[in-house]
Amino acid sequence: MDARAEFQNLFDRYVERYLAGDAAGCAAFYAPDGEIHSPFGPPVVGADALVKVHEKWFQEGEVNKTIQVLEALAEGDIGYCLARYSADLPQDDGSYQPDGGTSVNTFERLEDGQWVIRHTSLNANED
Repeated sequence: MDARAEFQNLFDRYVERYLAGDAAGCAAFYAPDGEIHSPFGPPVVGADALVKVHEKWFQEGEVNKTIQVLEALAEGDIGYCLARYSADLPQDDGSYQPDGGTSVNTFERLEDGQWVIRHTSLNANED
């Protein structure tokens, strides 16, 4: 399987856990000292912080979450991908507003062959 397909598979499973509201399950896709960097808050580093940030995100009530890998490369036990994410965010009037952006992710392959996310950098779409 090529890197794009492998990382898409990882994100498909991540989105399943995300839509199920499973913060620990989402954090498990990251290395134990994995990181998320974004314009939405301070850096998130480590397993406990990854669980907490996912719990916070779930409270926003977004639905229809998707992640599409646009480009990817893996050599040896490291890899990266550029992905597009989208979701619908609830508004005060009960409607939903589409939202999304891009992310750059680095990956590490563990001894058992499983890929984990080492770093995520999120960027919001500009209005």
